[in-house]
Amino acid sequence: MTGAWKLAFRNLRRHRRRNLVTGLAVAFGYAGLAILFGYGEYAERLLRTSSVYMQHRGHLAVYAKDGLRRAEAKPSAYALPPETQEKIVGALRADPRVELVGRYLLGGGIAGNGCKSFPIRTVGLEPDVEPRIVGHREMIDLWGADGVVPLAGRAFFDAPGVETPIALAPRLARYLEKDRAVSAAAAPPGAPGALDCDAPDIVGRLSGEPFVQLGARTQDGSFGAIEGQAVGIFRASSTEEAKTGVYAPLEVFQRLFDTDRVTYVAAYLRDHRELAAFERDLAARLREAGVEASIHRFDDPVANPFFAGTMAFVGGMVFFIVILVANVVAFSVLNAMTLAAIERSREMGTLRSLGFTRGQLRGLFLREAALLTALAVAAGAAVAVGAAALVRAVDFRFEPPGSGTPVQLHVMPSAGALAGSALFFLVLTLAATFVAVRRKAKARVAALVAEVAA
Repeated sequence: MTGAWKLAFRNLRRHRRRNLVTGLAVAFGYAGLAILFGYGEYAERLLRTSSVYMQHRGHLAVYAKDGLRRAEAKPSAYALPPETQEKIVGALRADPRVELVGRYLLGGGIAGNGCKSFPIRTVGLEPDVEPRIVGHREMIDLWGADGVVPLAGRAFFDAPGVETPIALAPRLARYLEKDRAVSAAAAPPGAPGALDCDAPDIVGRLSGEPFVQLGARTQDGSFGAIEGQAVGIFRASSTEEAKTGVYAPLEVFQRLFDTDRVTYVAAYLRDHRELAAFERDLAARLREAGVEASIHRFDDPVANPFFAGTMAFVGGMVFFIVILVANVVAFSVLNAMTLAAIERSREMGTLRSLGFTRGQLRGLFLREAALLTALAVAAGAAVAVGAAALVRAVDFRFEPPGSGTPVQLHVMPSAGALAGSALFFLVLTLAATFVAVRRKAKARVAALVAEVAA
């Protein structure tokens, strides 16, 4: 039908106030969903980066079979021995999709300052791998330069002159009275002297020495102990880690636990979107090498229930809001197009009498809805982009649940989210319009011509 789009545009101008109200409903609904999707993408990226890098899970971790559940309780049977480690590391480094490989030893024990002791959770890391993880571009981009440097002192890999450097979580450092000692450039000369825990100056004495005694059950069931020197306070990735976490070079905790094994080997990928294919390929490669292993992704509900549960909640919230917005927009369009069809009954009858088909009549209304949606979506996209820029300029910061590190809020939707939302609204308005005019378009010509609009 020649000139159909021009005629549809003219029809939009006939009821400007009604179409303006309907268009605003579509525009603000679109803007709201775009911002919501932008926040959802940001939350997923934030949690993914925290899980992969701050919590040192990697995009994928390789354990001994059943090692996720039992390696810490029975490392002699469920931790990875050196020969198995080499096979796993070799298989990972041979894949060009892998950016970085790290070995980790997890455990538990106690930390004391000579007067008090507290339960701890230890994480042994490779010193040459750790700086590449905390300085990764994704970490800097999301958490900022201040979000990855130690809260006080140095990182343990920046203390080359210290024999047994350790980094403490913030609350644990306060419990041990070491939160001020880590800022010292070096430990006092000589061995630490005997402590009188009832002396009035004991707090100052403890806070002036960075030495911490670590004790744990070794692999063979005996008691192991070392004396570490606290060189810094790291940024904990959760409130629980803030109370119990201790980081140190891998070999330090291997000495503490009297073992040459590790709990798992983590793989950090160049592109997280290749994770599913990489997991399948790695499983096949390890089977060929004769390695019995358990592979757990960072989003595995068993290995990382916090990530899985939080993303399920965010997904449910987004779905619920999308349904609400869709209903509001659909009923707004349905109401506007129903009124338009009623008011233009005689016009529709006249067009039918001139030879227009029912499909061509519906097409006119559908073109009007498409034009209205296009204009509203363009306005909504401008509102969404402007709101996202305003949020970024305000520099609003918050602490994600379970984390003690504030981050800047971003709600900038991706191009895919904007395009997907636009397509969703187009389909929604076209469907509502079709429902509104279908019955009128099917009416007889005589009935349409004789009908008087209210």
